[in-house]
Amino acid sequence: MDRRLPGDVELSIEHRNALIRGISEFFDEEFELELSEFRAGMILDMFLAKLSPVIYNSAIYDARSFLTERLEDMEATLFAKEQREPNTEHGGTK
Repeated sequence: MDRRLPGDVELSIEHRNALIRGISEFFDEEFELELSEFRAGMILDMFLAKLSPVIYNSAIYDARSFLTERLEDMEATLFAKEQREPNTEHGGTK
């Protein structure tokens, strides 16, 4: 059974390896530091642990705001603006 919590990020092996390569290349190009795959993986894990909840919560907030706006639009579009008088021609009373 999957025990992930909201905000946890699960990367495929391919994505993880690509990110580790990217981190290694970044450190090499920007800082002239060679990182082992292990150290680049540790950096990736640290950033995922620190950033994942922040990014996840921001995405949830954005989705909630978007849906709230759509629901408000739906209310304005679907609900009657004012009470109507009953139609007396079809058996309604006044």
